[in-house]
Amino acid sequence: MPLYIYWGTDSFSLREALRELELFLDDLGQLWASTVRLEGKGLRPQDLMEVCDALPFLGRHRLVVVEGLLGRFQEGSEKEALAGPWAAFAAYAARLPPHTHLVLIEGELSPQNPLFKALRPHAHAREFRPPRGEALLRWIGQRCRALGLRLSHKAARLLAELLGDDLWALNSELEKLAIFARGELVREAHVRELVAAARQANVFHLVDLASEGRRMEALRLLRLLLSQGEEPLHLLALIQGHYRRLLVAQELMSEGATPAQLAQELRLPPWLLSRVAAQARIHPLSRLRRIFRELGETEAAIKRGQMAPELALEALLFALAAA
Repeated sequence: MPLYIYWGTDSFSLREALRELELFLDDLGQLWASTVRLEGKGLRPQDLMEVCDALPFLGRHRLVVVEGLLGRFQEGSEKEALAGPWAAFAAYAARLPPHTHLVLIEGELSPQNPLFKALRPHAHAREFRPPRGEALLRWIGQRCRALGLRLSHKAARLLAELLGDDLWALNSELEKLAIFARGELVREAHVRELVAAARQANVFHLVDLASEGRRMEALRLLRLLLSQGEEPLHLLALIQGHYRRLLVAQELMSEGATPAQLAQELRLPPWLLSRVAAQARIHPLSRLRRIFRELGETEAAIKRGQMAPELALEALLFALAAA
């Protein structure tokens, strides 16, 4: 089956799976000449079918990657979504040309998504969820072995606590630790020194700039982070997590919570807790709730293909600066 549906919240593992597929298909080293990447937003079924029907150039395989197509059908009835040209595409997908490999990439998908339901029986369908708990520690161990990094068990647990299941951030910090350690054993102190401050610094600064109305500076920092390879959804998740902590901190402080109670509830190291508390104090609770709703709306718009991720983040920053 040359149709693939990759979806889920673990975008890191999803991208790795896509890369593995590319390497598998690139047996002659010429796949780059026959790879097409399309945005699902506004894509017409007849155009997609024409792209899939085209013959490969210089190789045996053709790879077509489409992001955000199925998200357009998350809402609406099956009859509405699969009427007309899209019904024809659903039938076409069951008989894709053998030289073409079509990959549909999505974030969250409902099992009731009508186009997903129609295509799934004919596809290699794979959901990607971030590992948690012991599975996350095993993932860290596997990455360490691949990088030649010696990480103590306590350091691995601390890394998981600090970065959670954000595999993009984990992989980035493991690569930095591998360069830093040069074969030596990495302990907890090294993790705290190299990882903890770095992970939050840019997000704090981004939020600070937006909160102070310094839109252009915030925009420049955002574009710098994107140019350095940060994924838009990864950045959005960091900003969401940051505002979630601010919201919880403000709610607790308004109820008279002590610093010890804040630390217990938020589970943050002291250096980070003090900064979160300081930022939370300058944001009214109503404003934080409104911002958190806007963050959710931005995420939904990106995953449904209604806005390009980079433009959505820029619009969000301007909204935060005006909030």
